[in-house]
Amino acid sequence: MKTILSYLKIFGLLLAAYLLFGAGAWLMPDGPVNRHIANTLAKGDLSSDQPRAFLPQHQCRMDNFTDALILNQAQAMSTENLFDGVLLMPRKSANGLPFEDLRAYSDGNQEMYTIHYGRYWHGNTFLTRYLLVFYDYVSIRLLLYIVSSLLLAWCIMLLWRKGGWQTAMAVLFGLLVSYAFMMQFSIQFVPVLILALSGVIALARSDKPATKLFFVIGSLTCFFDLLTAPMLTLGLMLVVQAVFTRDEVEPVPAQTVKGWWLTIRSSLLWVAGYTATWAFKWIIATLLTSENVIADGIKNVGNRSGVLLDHSRWDAVTANLGMLPWQFIVIVLLLLVIMAAVSFRAQGWRKAVQLLPIALLPWMWYFFAANHSFLHNWFTFRAQAVSIAALLLALMQFVDWNKLKKLSLKAKH
Repeated sequence: MKTILSYLKIFGLLLAAYLLFGAGAWLMPDGPVNRHIANTLAKGDLSSDQPRAFLPQHQCRMDNFTDALILNQAQAMSTENLFDGVLLMPRKSANGLPFEDLRAYSDGNQEMYTIHYGRYWHGNTFLTRYLLVFYDYVSIRLLLYIVSSLLLAWCIMLLWRKGGWQTAMAVLFGLLVSYAFMMQFSIQFVPVLILALSGVIALARSDKPATKLFFVIGSLTCFFDLLTAPMLTLGLMLVVQAVFTRDEVEPVPAQTVKGWWLTIRSSLLWVAGYTATWAFKWIIATLLTSENVIADGIKNVGNRSGVLLDHSRWDAVTANLGMLPWQFIVIVLLLLVIMAAVSFRAQGWRKAVQLLPIALLPWMWYFFAANHSFLHNWFTFRAQAVSIAALLLALMQFVDWNKLKKLSLKAKH
């Protein structure tokens, strides 16, 4: 009972923080917000919906489409009363593309109507409105890029120190081949990457299982994310937790069951934080505004978890699998298999069986949220950083690295 009350207290504090964060954004002065959006449009920074960065590939698309919607919301939320502005998240439209609507609204077009988007918390829009008081869109992207890059460097450094270079390199490789670096260049994508890295850093700095952290990160993911890659926050934390959990002096089956139970319990707490935060947004918005956000939310859960007429749930999974650069992933996996064959560590299966189920999480999400995952596979595929990191680390458990080092030194002499 005491444990339940502690989680209820945490959840109550989180909800209060979310509402205050939204109210604070609503209170921000419109003048500098409007001016910085006008400066952004004058520079032509949002004149393309999904421009490629670095390489002309689908995986390298930035989501200017949604970022323009976020800027529109950040500008429009103060045009309605406090409850409607924060809980229904209005934006203005003239039936154009998002950047066209944003330009029309910024130019003072009077023939626009309001669209409400109340089923999400839109924490990313609140954050954007705060930042727009000081910066234009390009400067905000640069700031978020710097923050996320510093967090990534800190994360890899901590993983190297606590889990060894194998853990650090597996996580980094997973992020690279899933093009997670592209998340740094879009306001829509970057919050979930920052949360995932922050969760891993918190785990790496903790000396004991931090199950409450999973509950908090699950809730924050719901608050900031727009279904981009939520499994990234849960999965990376589970991978790191599995690696950091020490094998205790117990019978082997007991160790395995204990490791699985820690993963299951942490996952359930993340899910509880995620779903409860979403459910309470619908309830609060329905009670405090004139719209039935509960009905809208339930309807869209059905739509997003459904399937298209000409595609199955498995098509959603394979569509996301097809976005990964398997030509590089297979090479690394084969190298690890060869290393394991040369220097085999039989005890590796104890940790490997804890890591392999975690690799399935993104694909389970795609199967459940089939409609959304198929239509938006060009960004939902990035959650597979979890799968790749878990697979690499599972194989690494079978390599006797000390023996391999000795063989290498012997070969040199």
